[in-house]
Amino acid sequence: MTKLSRPQRLTLSHLRHLPRLLNSRERRQVNALLILALISLAYLGYRWYGRNVVQIPLHRGSYTEALVGAPQYLNPLLLSTNDVDADIASLLFAGLFRYDRRLTPVPDLAESYTTSEDGTRYVVKLKPNLRWHDGNPVTADDVVFTFTSAQLPEFNSALRHSLSGVKVSTTGEREVTFQLPERHERFLDLLTTGLLPEHLWGEIPPIHATLNEYNLNNPIGAGAWRFKSLTKDRHGNIKSYTLVPFIDAAGSKPYLQEITFKFYADYTDAVAALNNRSVDGVGFLPVKEEGAITDPQVKRYPLALPQYTAIFFNPNEQPALKEKNIRLALAHAVDRAKILSEALNLRGEPAIGPLLPTAPGFDPDLKAPAYDQAAAAQLLDDAGWTRLESSAYRELLAATSTATTTPATAPSDTTTTAAAPETAKEATDPQPYYRRNKAGTILELALTTVDRPENVSVSELVANAWRAIGVKVVVNLVPPRLIAREVLKPRAYQALLYGEAIGADPDPYPFWHSSQAADPGLNLALFANRQADKLLEEARAASDSEGRALKYREFANLIAAETPAVFLYIPNATYALHGKIKGFTIKQILLPQDRFLNLPEWYVATGRRLR
Repeated sequence: MTKLSRPQRLTLSHLRHLPRLLNSRERRQVNALLILALISLAYLGYRWYGRNVVQIPLHRGSYTEALVGAPQYLNPLLLSTNDVDADIASLLFAGLFRYDRRLTPVPDLAESYTTSEDGTRYVVKLKPNLRWHDGNPVTADDVVFTFTSAQLPEFNSALRHSLSGVKVSTTGEREVTFQLPERHERFLDLLTTGLLPEHLWGEIPPIHATLNEYNLNNPIGAGAWRFKSLTKDRHGNIKSYTLVPFIDAAGSKPYLQEITFKFYADYTDAVAALNNRSVDGVGFLPVKEEGAITDPQVKRYPLALPQYTAIFFNPNEQPALKEKNIRLALAHAVDRAKILSEALNLRGEPAIGPLLPTAPGFDPDLKAPAYDQAAAAQLLDDAGWTRLESSAYRELLAATSTATTTPATAPSDTTTTAAAPETAKEATDPQPYYRRNKAGTILELALTTVDRPENVSVSELVANAWRAIGVKVVVNLVPPRLIAREVLKPRAYQALLYGEAIGADPDPYPFWHSSQAADPGLNLALFANRQADKLLEEARAASDSEGRALKYREFANLIAAETPAVFLYIPNATYALHGKIKGFTIKQILLPQDRFLNLPEWYVATGRRLR
């Protein structure tokens, strides 16, 4: 018998002989099947990767922003009119509460709080294990120290009047009680104020608060970011300010590992730095400068801001402004629609009074002075300011040897512009006529504003509108770094073109009550009216929203009748960021510094991980 051999197993080595067994057609079919299999595997792998691997932000990278101006007091109790201070201080200091992306106060350093039925008592409990940047614990005593310091006149805090009559006390190491003299519906907004450490500031006399090194050189707070370093030029001016994350801060940890602010004299230099990528963002960008951005990777984010821009009259510096008809004439002469169109490219809406459209009591039909040049001129005629032709005015100048000078109220670095050189030469004067009263006094007015593109454009439109009704106008352009110290604080202006950020609380009290007429108050028109004061006080004490709205409406009508200011427009802000900065999703803010509300979510570097 023949012995049969055992069958052999097919191995991979046998496959190399497969082509010899196949004809050309079969080989093509096999190759096609192999290619199809590879494609299928690649597709399935791609699908699996897309479903199971995600891109995530990494905790690395930095951000550099250009700011126009310079820091002065990085102190939450001394913030009033300097946006640079407010921007940086909002990152260094933390309050009991903060605003979420819906602009609602939510606990920050606070763990919880309770209120009494009548709304006059707030008890706040701190989170455990809170730390200052220097490692010391945050206690209830620090809270009491912060708010009682703000109430001291020597500290000169803008919060002083808002906290008037409020008693603050500790009821435990982590518990604080606020006893209000009357109900205050928006009291939690005040508790977003950053806290100060008592162990550092407690030994400093309040009157010397503005001179302390902790305001700039090494500010200590409990915010999500702490001071790292600063640089100065050879003149001692601060050129940059760098912050890093505070690892013991309450809340989520940021992805960015460093933030640097660089300071510039104007937006032209700031935008140039953005174009050459010396900085990653500019906050905020004037309409006139948007066209100067040449880097295609820069993104522009529009932000709704509760702010109005107005012209505030100061009768103490120009007695003619004490006459109501003169103020009314100046208001009638201004064309808001033209300002919005030519100076803002329609980035905003007209402002008709001291209340924003979202405020209780706002009346869209408020009878504010409308644009009417003829009515404006007639009001001045009726007030006894007779017209003086340009030729006669030049002859008067020659006879009295009057020369153009910068008004005494203007800071030394101020740029002043006038309608035309004041000479006796037979030159064409763009102003059709001037005005003088029976005493021979020429009606003249200095219009002061911040030297920024938007303000410059608006101020020229306003000045030309006033010149058209016979008012002699000079425009004082003040550098941003000087506006707070040399103009706002001493109230050194006749007419001030300026924007007021209302913030979370629409209460007009801080901006219009007579108690706020002196610095650090924000009553820039120095408006003093007993009826207005009474309405604002009653509105604060009102227990229901309808009663408060009614008082606000009466107040707005009174302001429209008295015309202590000319309300111009409500602007839209533009935030410019390089495209490499991811995670910015803010659309509405209360104050300029609120653009940092979701800063912990910003990132520049990414990685991947399995879901």
